[in-house]
Amino acid sequence: MNLSEITSKDLIDEINNRFLERENTVDEMKSLMKDLESMNTRLLKAEENRSKFMSIIKNEFNNPMATMITMSRNLLKHSNSEKANLIGNSLYEESLNLHFQINNIIMASEVESGTLEDEINQIDFNEILEDIEEILQYVIKNKNTKIKTTFEVENDIFQDRNKIFSILLNLLSNAIEFSNANSTVEISIFEGVDDIKFIVKDYGEGIPENEYEKIFARFYQAHSGMNRTHRGQGLGLSIVRELVDFMSGNIKFRSTQGEYTMFEITLPKLKANQDGCLSMEDDLFFDNDETQEF
Repeated sequence: MNLSEITSKDLIDEINNRFLERENTVDEMKSLMKDLESMNTRLLKAEENRSKFMSIIKNEFNNPMATMITMSRNLLKHSNSEKANLIGNSLYEESLNLHFQINNIIMASEVESGTLEDEINQIDFNEILEDIEEILQYVIKNKNTKIKTTFEVENDIFQDRNKIFSILLNLLSNAIEFSNANSTVEISIFEGVDDIKFIVKDYGEGIPENEYEKIFARFYQAHSGMNRTHRGQGLGLSIVRELVDFMSGNIKFRSTQGEYTMFEITLPKLKANQDGCLSMEDDLFFDNDETQEF
């Protein structure tokens, strides 16, 4: 169209059309924003309900499980019947394993929902390892695994006892599971100036290089599928890494397939200041580039 042929009416009609298009666009954006706000509200409500549900599960499962473990332990101690001992052993073994798996599920949910909290305690590593060995006693016995411990800790250590317990329990469980029968699993704990270091080493299957990037993924399991031979949900190492990250630590591993696997975790030491509060020491760094760090 020739500009000279455009009338005032044409110009006004075009401006009106543009305004209508703009109003329609604004209305569509408002409608989209309302849909997004509604979706966000539903997601927040769903997350709130999930957190409440997991809290209920945590409370409602832990108490009965603790009772079952105690009762089955007492049954083993006080029974003179071979059949009762057999039942007690089976009940105790399955109760310990179920408690372990439920706690892993709860821990994974708390990590994902961001509801993890700091619970700082003075750490007794002997007590932690005794509790872990009780939980894993049947796996240890079935594979005739020897647990070798090395402690070089002189001072009072303050950290999150429950998270350290969960980290070491999952690492030792994996180490025993994937080690050779009649072999040794080594756990070493070293105190540095500003940090505390944990090393768990097993002599067994090792980790293929093509799985290095997968082992910390949730639900990933070696030998998964029809030929799966290992128990569990595949949450252990993902929980370990997420807890280490939450605690401002570092994790790395070294492995040779068919020979050994070694995980090394470094966590910052916490110290009491003059006000009685706990604070974190300086950041930590690794100086060995030969290992895989995540």
